[in-house]
Formats: sequence, structure tokens, C-alpha cells
Amino acid sequence: MTQRFHQVLSSLLFTFSLSAQAGSGGISLGQTRVIFSSADKAQTLTVSNSGQQAYLVQARVQNGLDDTTPAPFIVTPPLFSLQGDSRQLLRLLPQGATLPTDQESLFYLSISAIPAQAEPVTAANRLSVGVRFVIKLFYRPQGLALPADNTPCLLTFKREAHGVRAINPTGYFQTLGMLAVDGHTVALDQQPAMVPPHSSITLAVDGPVNKVAWQTLTDYGGLSQSCQQTGSASTETTP
Repeated sequence: MTQRFHQVLSSLLFTFSLSAQAGSGGISLGQTRVIFSSADKAQTLTVSNSGQQAYLVQARVQNGLDDTTPAPFIVTPPLFSLQGDSRQLLRLLPQGATLPTDQESLFYLSISAIPAQAEPVTAANRLSVGVRFVIKLFYRPQGLALPADNTPCLLTFKREAHGVRAINPTGYFQTLGMLAVDGHTVALDQQPAMVPPHSSITLAVDGPVNKVAWQTLTDYGGLSQSCQQTGSASTETTP
């Protein structure tokens, strides 16, 4: 069945990659990210079909957006039929891999769906629209120095020749949801906005950098408290 799914998927004329919030053809996910604590035995995620069309769905965890090698998590069921106006609960299970204990690890949950065919059709007559969701799975070890909610304002920013560098001294992945430099909003949809643990990224910004304001994405996909930096100090500005 899995081989047949790959054959059908590879013959699709149209395939869309979507966020979990952008349902298509009635298919949607119950959350925008998965946080997997090292103490968890499993995590769950709901796939819903609000339309009438049945879909064949495949779910898997991969190491990167373009790296489809097996990740240290499995999804059950990995392949299933989702009828119209129904839901399927997925379980994500760890596979016992040794992962860093001083910082988060990042994986990607990929969920692909194609319309189910009532009868066999030839490739020449097939005009199916596939949908694909890719959301982040964060593996979070216990014992990190601070709770995740306390870390957004620990980011610091430094002017560089080609922009501003965001520096993350924490063990968490910090994804910028809003960034403003000297009152001007920085477009984050066309450049990397996630700062890995104990690392940094450079964002394209023109002009001087005197005051930086930002918010990061929370575990639930919302925005954190507002933070700002004037000069070399960063502070929390809202609860």
C-alpha cells in the first residue's frame, strides 16, 4: 500500500505545501507545531477532513525539510484513509535515539494527502490535487536552564555590514514572529526567522540599528511578550 501511495503521489499534476492553519480541500491539522518533551512517552495530533471528499493520507517525521531519511520518531498510523467529515488521531512515538540534553532538537512532521479514487484510472486521465502540510517538531530535553516562556527577551541584536544579527544564547529554538528596527517592520516571510539554540542568524536590514523590538512564536503558535533592545540591553515591555 505504501508503494502504491508513492506511485500515485509522484504522478500528481499539482501538489501544494501548506501550513497547518491553511486547510485545503477540507484537510486541516489541529496544531501548528509539536513540542515533544524528553519525559513524554508519546504526543498526539489530529488530522481533520471537513469536506466530503475522501483522502489517502501519509504521515512521517523527517530530519529536515529536504532530508527524508528516517528520524528518531515514528507516526502511527503512517498511512490511512480519511473519509469526509471525519478525524484521525495520530500518535508520535520516540525511537530511543540519543539526542542532545542541553538544547532542543528540530525535526519536521510531513503529512501528505491525495484524493481517494473510487475506481482505478489511468495516469493520462488523472488530474488530482495533492495537499501537504509540514510542521516543526521540537524535541525538548528536561532540565534546560529556563522555561521556554522566559527566553524571548534573552535574544540580542547586533548591526552587521549586511543587516542585523539575531543572537540566541538559550537552548531553545527561537522563531521571530515580529521584528521592528527603529520603528520599521522587517519582512520575515522571505528570509529565515528561526534562530537555533546557541547560534545566530543575520536578517536583511537597511540603515542604522538603534532600537530593536521583537516577539517570538510561543509553543502554541501565538506571539510572546514584546521585547526591545536599545543599544546593547534588551528588556521585556509587556507581560
